[in-house]
Amino acid sequence: MLIHFEGQAIEVSPGETVLQCIERHGGTLPAFCRRGICRTCLVKARSGSVPPAAQKGLKEALRLQGLFLACQCEPSEDIELERYGSSAVYDSCVERVERLSERVLRVYLSAPEGFEYRPGQFIQLERPGDGVSRAYSLASLPGAALELHVALLPGGAMSQWLVGATGEPVRLRGSFGECHYLPGELERPLCLAGTGTGLAPLLGILRAALAAGHHGPIRLYHGSVQRSGLYLWDELMALERMAPHLRVTGSVLEGPAAEAGGAAGASIRVEALDATIARDGASPPEERVFLCGHADLVRALQKKFYLSGVPLARIHADAFVAPGTPS
Repeated sequence: MLIHFEGQAIEVSPGETVLQCIERHGGTLPAFCRRGICRTCLVKARSGSVPPAAQKGLKEALRLQGLFLACQCEPSEDIELERYGSSAVYDSCVERVERLSERVLRVYLSAPEGFEYRPGQFIQLERPGDGVSRAYSLASLPGAALELHVALLPGGAMSQWLVGATGEPVRLRGSFGECHYLPGELERPLCLAGTGTGLAPLLGILRAALAAGHHGPIRLYHGSVQRSGLYLWDELMALERMAPHLRVTGSVLEGPAAEAGGAAGASIRVEALDATIARDGASPPEERVFLCGHADLVRALQKKFYLSGVPLARIHADAFVAPGTPS
């Protein structure tokens, strides 16, 4: 089989994906998780049949456009494809770094000229020199420095480097993802739920909604193993006080209720995040849902919201997975 891509006809080896084939022949595509989760490797088929596995999990509108995941596609016939979305690379630099907790950094990048995004989408951040790259969501609003929340991983090639990277040049590619506020829905109920640094895209969506004058009810859930993992709690409480239609709820797995809640009291519950959401009752049928964080939890919540009556078209997900994580 042959792949026709950017003026080249390249042969696919048995068991090889489109992404692997293009890279083996010296080409590049945006790619991060290589498991069909992050969706940065979306490409468009101009001709040829796409295996169903390469479109698994994509919304019908994307499938009808001929979009598929290059990392999941083992073609069974010749296929002609083209890039989809943003593949431009932008130069930026690390403006400053703040430590939000022992395990989370807030990193501000300069906003490159011409770079466009919607709060809640994500970028691929690349360290010049060795090409190490990671995907991070955008919590900021356009017009300001780009705000990332970075989980500090033991031995993390990118996260540990960012600790002392103020002033360092970086490159970024994007923006990607479907987790962003949709204009024209000022009355629609919103549910934002995530774990860990999955809060970053949710915060971006929340900020965009409030800036747009959204006045429908918004509920935001942030989950963690321990109370210290709710790393932006005071800031979220301040937003809740400012916006009476916003309700913020925390969920932790460890710690007595009194200790977990602290000054916030009943706003933080000692139970799994999905149990916390279920305790608050079924979603209104018109609600739009955004889910971000650990891939397994995101999948489980997608299923629960769908079974509760929320159409798949109104469930938006951004599943986090570390590079190299096995399927």
